[in-house]
Amino acid sequence: MSDKKKLVEIEETRLTYMAGMLLKEIAAGLSQRKFEFQTEEGPLTVTIPKEVNLEYSVEQKEKDGVAKTKLEIEISWKS
Repeated sequence: MSDKKKLVEIEETRLTYMAGMLLKEIAAGLSQRKFEFQTEEGPLTVTIPKEVNLEYSVEQKEKDGVAKTKLEIEISWKS
């Protein structure tokens, strides 16, 4: 039986510059092989192995003359 537990989830609107800064923090975490998060329960550290699975895509939908573009990046690993 598998046990799924959501450790952190954030959905928000940010300035583009601030979103870029978050991606830099994520890149630094990957380079150091660990992510550190502040949660309501306190600090949380997630360690990352030497190899990860990476998926990314860019999609664009147009509706009523307005285009919506989405960049999805998924990084996963087994621990």
